[in-house]
Amino acid sequence: MRKTQNLSAVLLAVLACSFVVQAQEPRETRKITVVAKKYEFQPSQIELKVGEPVEITFTSEDTKHGFKCPELKLEEIEYEKDKPATVTFTPEKAGTYPFKCSHFCGFGHGKMKGAFVVVAP
Repeated sequence: MRKTQNLSAVLLAVLACSFVVQAQEPRETRKITVVAKKYEFQPSQIELKVGEPVEITFTSEDTKHGFKCPELKLEEIEYEKDKPATVTFTPEKAGTYPFKCSHFCGFGHGKMKGAFVVVAP
């Protein structure tokens, strides 16, 4: 009986260590490209997962544009044709987070918006 209890304790310890190691493994960063042009983002809605690291590269097809998403604490960046800009972050909470062009790019600038839709894994 004692050998069985010791074996059970060892197996539980091994399983617990295995779980801790798996939980600490870094997740692979998901890479997304967003293309801006007067007066839209493509894609304009981006689905992300809580806890999934993401790297978003913004490119422009025409002129200088900007990006900011205050609710996710993503500071304003600017980019232009042939000069992309990248932001990297890990969403921590599910929800819908709007973003917009932060550099005036013409009369339709106010309509240049998008959203991150962050879902639980």
